[in-house]
Formats: sequence, structure tokens, C-alpha cells
Amino acid sequence: MSGSDQTMADHAVAEFSSRKPQLRSDVRFTFQEHGGRPSYVLEDIAKRKYFQVGLPEYHFLRSLDGSKTIRELLGKSARVSGQAALGESQAQSILRWAIDHELLEADNVNQDDRRGQHSADQEKKRPKQVLQEVLFLKIPLGNPDPFLRVAERWLGWIASPWFFLIWLGIVTVALYQLAVHWRGFLDSAGGAILPGNWIFLLVTFSILKLIHELGHGIVAKRFKVPVPEWGLRMLALISPLTYVDASASWRLTTRWPRMCVAGAGMYVELLVAAIAVFVWVDTGPGFLNTLAYNAIFAASVVTVLFNANPLMRFDGYYILSDLLQIPNLAMKGQRMMGWFGKKYLLGMKDEVLPQTIAERKWIIGTYGFLASIWKIVIWIGIMSMASSLFKGAGIVIVIAALVGSVISTVKRMTTFLGGSRGRLKPRTAAVRISIFLLILILPFVLIPVSPSPKMATVVHYPEKAVMRVECPGFVTEVLCENGEQVKEGDLLIRMENHIKSAELEQLGLDIGRSEIQARKWLEGGHVASYQSELENLKALKKRYESTKELVDTLEIRAPRPGIVHGDRIDALPGRFLQAGETVATVIPEEAPELLMTVSEDDIGSFRRRRNDGVALRLRGHQGHVDAKIERVEARATTSLPHLALGAVSGGPLALRQRATMQSERERGLARERFPGADSSTVGISADPEEEALAGQELVRPRLVAHAEIESEEILDELALNEGEWGYAKLTGGQRYRLGEWVVDKAYTWAKRQFERARNVSGS
Repeated sequence: MSGSDQTMADHAVAEFSSRKPQLRSDVRFTFQEHGGRPSYVLEDIAKRKYFQVGLPEYHFLRSLDGSKTIRELLGKSARVSGQAALGESQAQSILRWAIDHELLEADNVNQDDRRGQHSADQEKKRPKQVLQEVLFLKIPLGNPDPFLRVAERWLGWIASPWFFLIWLGIVTVALYQLAVHWRGFLDSAGGAILPGNWIFLLVTFSILKLIHELGHGIVAKRFKVPVPEWGLRMLALISPLTYVDASASWRLTTRWPRMCVAGAGMYVELLVAAIAVFVWVDTGPGFLNTLAYNAIFAASVVTVLFNANPLMRFDGYYILSDLLQIPNLAMKGQRMMGWFGKKYLLGMKDEVLPQTIAERKWIIGTYGFLASIWKIVIWIGIMSMASSLFKGAGIVIVIAALVGSVISTVKRMTTFLGGSRGRLKPRTAAVRISIFLLILILPFVLIPVSPSPKMATVVHYPEKAVMRVECPGFVTEVLCENGEQVKEGDLLIRMENHIKSAELEQLGLDIGRSEIQARKWLEGGHVASYQSELENLKALKKRYESTKELVDTLEIRAPRPGIVHGDRIDALPGRFLQAGETVATVIPEEAPELLMTVSEDDIGSFRRRRNDGVALRLRGHQGHVDAKIERVEARATTSLPHLALGAVSGGPLALRQRATMQSERERGLARERFPGADSSTVGISADPEEEALAGQELVRPRLVAHAEIESEEILDELALNEGEWGYAKLTGGQRYRLGEWVVDKAYTWAKRQFERARNVSGS
């Protein structure tokens, strides 16, 4: 903007020196104190907006009564306040701000020019505002104040000190229960993120947010704070979030009540999550258990990432701002970052930091830097979410946002440079900006990388023998230990089933009686009866053989030589086992096979480098293991390579319910890999858990490669068990610059999104 344009834009403000502006009569001020420094909250009652101003600004705005000119007010301020008085430029800035927010009476001041300029500025921001309205759609649902007044009478005790002690006890015990069952909690996390659970999780999350906002509203009413509006916010048109307008809590003169209102939502939400912990621990698999887990997951993860996160302007931010007694912390952090950039990046040495920021610049500066980084992370996350809207067509929203951000940045920079003539030295700024950009670019140019797909890998023994119960019964004796070496035919577990044993004994007696009866019929010459008895005897012997075969399985023997593996084998004595339950696995002494899974996006790169070595890191083992690829399957499938890799079993691969029948080839692969379908499996049926998992498929197809560990010494040292998993990477291969790799990844991602959008539009 040129100097003449700036003069025209501020013409109405310049005329204020001889005019008598008047503050609107429905503007209210509330005194507050932060760190011993007085300040005031300005409340625009009509528009429900709140602004925090310092003491000099308060005195100046209060003096705008329509009876004195600006020149007279500035003269009086100079006589009364001395050096602390506002200068003419400061007064003009405050007046511009007051006009922009329509805080002055319109009938006694000609504000048309300034308001026209403000409208033009807002119109320039309109595309960005439209995008924000789409991604953060706000749907007001009316005034909840009457309902909250009733709710506060019944539930206001949640804000009392005695209930806080109860809350603290419940949450402490719940945390202890969660620590005791931490392994199970982590294992269940895979199921929580399965696509089949997304709708259920979203509904649970929405209900929790409703309870969260209800907590804000009840505690606000406890402190006599009006709540004039509530409604819904649709995050990226996907996730519904409720909100209540409790901004009137800024009227409260002390910080502790304000912090109570800000933290009330998390306070109530964590109480619900704590109760859900007890429900989850005390219930078995089923609807109630899943509901409780979803409540714990949504309340803990979302609360930590968003509500309790002070880097976003949610509950945690307002609590931190009051704790530090730094009002407008986010705005001051932004100003601090701007001051730092102008002074040290552009070389504007005369740039002055306001006194209110300079006193605590390290805290404010640190917050501003961290908040800027987090804002970038959140922006990337929201854009990634938006890109998947409408089955990939949301990439248009991402492109519009990127273009809008670039245009907006260029405009702001142009405006800033135009208004900084005389203060900004172009040569100094150009040199410093070049050095700064060079520092940013150099890592992308100099750092070499050898990118490799990250492959989820599991240890698999193709010749293992999984021993399962065929005849249900009580375990009377366990004759082996976990890790013990056994020979083929060794007795490992002895069980008993009195009912089946008695049935076998009774069948033996029935056979004896039938044989005697048959001889009698034969000796008596009753041929027809003799032949009928022979048929009965044949059926009894057949039943006897099948029952005897079943009773014999009560002694579980090793089907091949190897090492016994069973995590719960020591706890088996005295337990009643159902048919199909796994009791132990005999792992052969030969080297295991490694099943490596490659994502669909990395298949091309993997095939080009299939002759490279493999470095494998397994969970629970130090260092890495060297391996080599033996063979790669022809194509990617959605068949689960191994049960241990499924998310429901605590593995890294997301699953979904199988929608269609597998091909013959995929069913063959499943029979080969799944322990419950192995030809070496001892038993008549698979575990119910394995049968359920066999009905799952991968969310996205993956290619499976087979590898083997190169060093026998490493194998002896690690003593690997079936189902241990980790991640493998290819070693060696072509080296790239970091910048090339980043550009390639961005291009691949954008290409995939465009293909998805094109496929949707063509279908």
C-alpha cells in the first residue's frame, strides 16, 4: 500500500483530533489483575465479544464521552499521567481498533471511510474465511441458559471441594487399575482403530464431547456466568464437536474461578473415563466392554492432544494463561515472533518490543515458537484429513488452501514492505533472508538418505506343531517346561475326563454283552436276530474306537522333536480346557522364516531393491538382525500374513471385516500361514479368537516376502519364538538427497489422491 493510500484510509481517524467520539453505552469494563499489573476486560454486550486492555487504554476509552475532542483528551492525559500518557499514534491505533470493532457510537463521528477500509480488508480475507467455515462448520443450536440453570441446581456439586477429593480418589484408583492392566489396554488399542469400530468410536467421542461441554456450562452457572449459546462444530465435515459459549467467564475478577470454568470439561470427562476403566476391567468381550474402552481411548487421547494442550486455544491454553498471569498469551507470542523476525531476520534495529512482552519475553517467546510449530503440525493434519474427504476429491480443498495461503502471505509481505520504507534496509534484509533460507535448504541438499520401506515383519516357523485340546477335560499334570527340548512322542501334558472315560468303559461292557448275545442267537439257530446283533456289535465297536481315540488325546505328546513354547503352560494344572484351546507349540530347531510385508505404495521400490540385505529390529530385542530375501510372492493381497501382525492381536496392521470370499490362492496362503490352519496342527479345531481373526482382512493390500536370518550364532543367542514381530528395512541401495526424497514422497501422495478422485468421478 502506498503512502497516499494509507493517508486516505486513515483520513477519518486523522479528523478525530477535532471530533468528539463517544464510546457505546452498552460496553462494559471489568477490573482484573495479572501478576500485580492492573488491566480491564472490555465486554461488547450486544455482540458477546471480550477484549483485554491495559490501564492507559482503559482510561482513554472511558474518557470518550462525546464531550471532549481527542486533542483535549491527549492534553489532559499528558498532564495527569506524564510519561505514561498515550501518544498521538497510540491514540490513533486505539481509535482504528475501536472503529473496526464498532465500539463507538455511529451518530457523532463520521466513520464511513474507516469502516469502508475495514470492510475492504475483510473482503480480502473472505476466501480464507470461507475455507475455515467449511473445515470448521459452526451450527448454533440456541440458548442453553435455562437448561443449565436447572442442571446447575442438580449437578452444581461437581464444582465443590468435597467432590474434588472424591474425584481425585476415583481417578487415582482408575489410573492404578489401568497400570495393572496396561498390557491388555495396549493390545486392545489395535481394535479401537479398526475401520469397523470408527463409527462406534465417533459416536462415543461425540457423547463425551457433549458431557465435556455440559461440564463447562454447569460450572459456569455455578459462578453466575451466563452461557448464551451452544451448538455443533463439524471438524472437516467429519467429526461433530459440541461447544458452549462460556466466554463471559472473562467477567470474573479472579483467576481461580476462570480456571475452574476452563478446566470443567476435562474434569468431568476424565471422571467418565475413570468410571469406564472400572467397567472395562470388570467385563468380558462384548458391547459394554467395547463401549468402555472407546470412552477411555477418546477421553485420554483427544483430551491430551487438544483440550489439555496449551499450544491450541482450548481449555489448556486459558488455564496456562491464567496460571502464568499473562493475558492474551497467544497474541503476545505471535507479536514476539514478529518482533524477532523483524529485528533479527530483516535487520530492523529500531523495532521496539512492548513493555508488557519485554518483561517476560523468554516465556512468551518460547510459547510463541512452540505454538507456531504446533500450528504447522495441526494444519498438515487437517489438510491430510480434508484430502480424503469425498473419497479423495477433497484434494481440491487442500490445493485451494495452499494457493490461498501463498497468496495471503505474499500480500501481507508486500503490504508490510510498502509500509516499512525508511525503516527497512533492503540490502541488509536480502542478505539475512538469503542466509536464513540457505540454512533451511542446506539439510535438504547435503543430507544423504537411503530410503527404505518400513516392513512389518514376523517370525514364522512353517514346520511348527501347534498342540490343541481335542477332548475337553481337566489338566492333571504338566510334564514339560517352556523352552524345554523334547523328542517326538514325549508325553507333555496329561488330562482327565471322567465322563468320557466312563463312557469308554461302558462301551467296552456293551460290546462284551453284545458278543455273548450274538453267540446265543447263533447257537439257537435264530439267523435273523444273529445278523441284527452283528450290526449292533459293529456300531458299538466303531463308537468304542472313536471314543478311545478321543480319550487317548487326553495324553498330549510331542508330534515332532523341537523346543516347547507356551507362555501359560505353568498355569495349566487344575484348569478345565475346552476342545480347540491351544496348550503349547513345539518349535523345530531349524531356522525360522521371516514374513515381511510391504505396503502397496512401496512395492515398486521394494522390487527394484529385492537383492539388498535386510536389517530387522524385533520388539524386546536389542540391536538389529541381518537377513536376506529368499522369495517374493507374485502380487499383493489383503490376506493377513500372520495372526500376530493383526491390530486386534496387538500387531501393527489395521484390519477390517472380510467383505467377500477369498480367492483359492489367498485361502491357500491363509492355510499355510495361520497356525489354526497348519497341516502340522494337532487338534480338531482352531481357537475362537483365531477363527474370528481369520475372517478379517487387511485394510490395504500388502506384498509378502520371505526372508531368512543369515547368522546361526544370532539365532542361538536370540531364541526366537513364533509370532515375535518388528520392522525390517533394506540396507544398501541407491542414496538420495533428503530434498529429492521429500519431493518424491509428496508427488506420490498427491498422485494417489488425484487417482482416487478421478476413479470416484469416473464411477
